[in-house]
Amino acid sequence: MKLILTFWLLISFLFSQDIFVQEEEKNLYRSAVEYSFDEVLDNGAYTFILDNLSGVINIIGHAGSGSHLIIDNRIRAVSNKNAIKILQNSQINIYHDKNKKKVSIKKLSERYDHKIITNIDLHIPINTNIKGSIKNSDVKIGQFRGSLNLKAESTDSDLNNLSGNVVFSTKGGNINAKKLNGTIRLHVVSGNINIEQCDGNIFTSSENGSIEMSKINGEIESITTLGNINITNADSRNCSISLNVGNLIARNCNANIEANIDVGNITMKDIKGDLTLFTGKGIINLNDIIGDTKCNSNFGNITGINLFGSVSASSELGDLNINKGYNSFLTNHKIDLKTKRGSVALRIPSDLPFLIRAHCNNLNSKNAISSDIALIEEIYPTKVIAKGEIKNGTINCNIQSNYGPISINTN
Repeated sequence: MKLILTFWLLISFLFSQDIFVQEEEKNLYRSAVEYSFDEVLDNGAYTFILDNLSGVINIIGHAGSGSHLIIDNRIRAVSNKNAIKILQNSQINIYHDKNKKKVSIKKLSERYDHKIITNIDLHIPINTNIKGSIKNSDVKIGQFRGSLNLKAESTDSDLNNLSGNVVFSTKGGNINAKKLNGTIRLHVVSGNINIEQCDGNIFTSSENGSIEMSKINGEIESITTLGNINITNADSRNCSISLNVGNLIARNCNANIEANIDVGNITMKDIKGDLTLFTGKGIINLNDIIGDTKCNSNFGNITGINLFGSVSASSELGDLNINKGYNSFLTNHKIDLKTKRGSVALRIPSDLPFLIRAHCNNLNSKNAISSDIALIEEIYPTKVIAKGEIKNGTINCNIQSNYGPISINTN
């Protein structure tokens, strides 16, 4: 047993120091300690474990080996002796296991957190890993390549210039991420996520919070239960969005976008890619879409201007207003429009060979269907049916309305 204990002490070190405090002003004391780890190599082998830490935490990477840690505490206390006692009951233990290549920074108790303001500065080699838990903090992590896996509570965080596998979740706080590269997973509860200039596969989720993404290069999957999602300048092969209650806005994106919203509006502008959109209760506004568009709103209007691919739009209770554009690089120009209770207004290029079939239910006048293109109409007691074609009529254009007129115009 003695030999085993001796060997363990050789490879593992628990750093502890006597506590000294200095009075800064009445009832405010300060205590700072420093630790150095020269053995921490810049080769990705080491992992720093943060355990139950709180305060202002700043972690930054540097080129080369060696690590430096400063823990600076300010304590509200009635005397020097009282300040030391508070710190003794709220110590942060530092444990260095050279054999397992781990450094653990652990806070033992939260009892006196309301009396202590802690600043933690940790400088690590660029190629290092970080994991663990923090709370009641403002944390900044930057300039390192490795694995980051942190759980936080009541924490606002800034993640900057990181490369690797990034997993960060917080409850009651915001996440700001910039210049991340790799696989990125961010989750918040009662907080917002802001991502900028990131490359890689990005997975975000928020419960009661909004998500903003800009200048993204990579796959996107985003889920929000209550909040908005805003995406700009994304170059993503696929983008998948799910919202319970909230609005979706996407602008200047080169991506195939699939979105499913229970309650909320969808706005898309300047998109190069195919769209598959659904909102249970909300309006859909589309502008300058180069790709195939498929959209559905149960309760809401759909407006599309300059839709350059095929268009399939339907609404249970709402009007459709579609302006079809022409792009010679696209081959599918099929149109399928349907509203179960509403009107349809369609504008199409005059030189495309459309075969038009229009069906207007629950209207029986000649004004039920109006068209710049000559149509053959059949009027019945409860419906009006019309058919016509441009040139050879090889592209299907089907339109159906109910309790609302249909109008067809040409560009």
